[in-house]
Amino acid sequence: MKTNGIKFLVRGISIWCLAAIFYFFDNLLQVSPGVMKPELSATFNLSGADLGILSSCYLWPYGLMQIPAGLLMDKVGPKKLFTIASLLCAIGCFLFASANVLEMAQIGRILIGTGASFAVVGCSKIAVVWFPANKFALLTGLMVSVGMFGSASGLATVNYIIQAIDWRHAMYYSSYAAISLSILMWLIVKDFPAINLSNHLPLKQIKVLKGLKKIIASKQIWIASIFAGLMFVPTIAFGGLWGTPYLVEGHSLNRDLAGCLVSLIFIGWVFGGPLYGWISDYLGLRNPLMYFANITTLIITIVLIYTKNLSVHEIGLLMFLLGFCSSGFILAFVVAKESNDHQLSGTAIGFINTINTFSVAALQWIIGKILDVTATNAVITNLGEKVFSYNNYQIALVSIPVCLIISLITLFMLKETHCKVL
Repeated sequence: MKTNGIKFLVRGISIWCLAAIFYFFDNLLQVSPGVMKPELSATFNLSGADLGILSSCYLWPYGLMQIPAGLLMDKVGPKKLFTIASLLCAIGCFLFASANVLEMAQIGRILIGTGASFAVVGCSKIAVVWFPANKFALLTGLMVSVGMFGSASGLATVNYIIQAIDWRHAMYYSSYAAISLSILMWLIVKDFPAINLSNHLPLKQIKVLKGLKKIIASKQIWIASIFAGLMFVPTIAFGGLWGTPYLVEGHSLNRDLAGCLVSLIFIGWVFGGPLYGWISDYLGLRNPLMYFANITTLIITIVLIYTKNLSVHEIGLLMFLLGFCSSGFILAFVVAKESNDHQLSGTAIGFINTINTFSVAALQWIIGKILDVTATNAVITNLGEKVFSYNNYQIALVSIPVCLIISLITLFMLKETHCKVL
């Protein structure tokens, strides 16, 4: 039995790694519009709000699909869903690359976001099913690290790629990569181990709709979800979209350097995510680390946005620390899992990720809208791109510290789980 246990644990690691690669790929696609701002603005004649909407076309279906994706993961399992999800990403990338009008590009982003919506809940479901319960926080941290490395790779490399082969060909190649992932998902992913590693009930016994009602009625889940959604704003609303334009237009840095600097947010996540998970499990506490994550992120964000004469090295350090410190919000996902029956883990993670995604999608548009409203004398380049000033960004980005302050207030209402199911 011990040999069989090791065998299936190795199989579980292989499956989890493939799911994490899918999450890596989805995060790379998510942040790409921030690096493509000049090309997309010129091609589709975009305002700041338009770019925010185009980018968030990934996030709205992603958010809407989180609860259905969680329910389906609990009911159907990862194999079929990951295969279909990868195909949706492939079709979305192809449409985005082929788009001659903004509406087609938006549809492509919607399909990419729909496919990507299965990544977090699927990877989390595999962690619950194939690994011991006391490894969940660590695996959640590792999953986020892999995903954020994808975001960092997108910000640091996409500009070089589109300069070499243009943005359309880059998206065509992304479509081919997604098709390859779909084939691998079908061949490798298995829904459950043949032996019972974690005392899970058979899938048919899970009453997911009843469980969903329980989750929606849970005050603990709502608090954790609001906290997580607002804490994620600096990473995706700033790092994923507006960070690079802010450094280029507000600090007069070249786009290659700006992309590399903003990618340090996600590199910070790579190191911070697993460390938060490990320390939290070691201490047997969740909330104190989330307080630390929130307060340090708030301080760093204020310094980064409202200090004019920062050196490149100082900006880089602050970007890394922003990602490292804010990554502690992943413990809210662990709290959500520990506040419900483990058979409904996919649904619980899907619910919290819904609030998480909608918060970021709304802020991407809000920041762009504020930029448009405040930039009454914005410079328009020969390519039709609107260039915002440092003062414009200072006004628009105040929304990020506001989100962090609200998330800190919600944290006072969150019950400590002590790393156990409540």
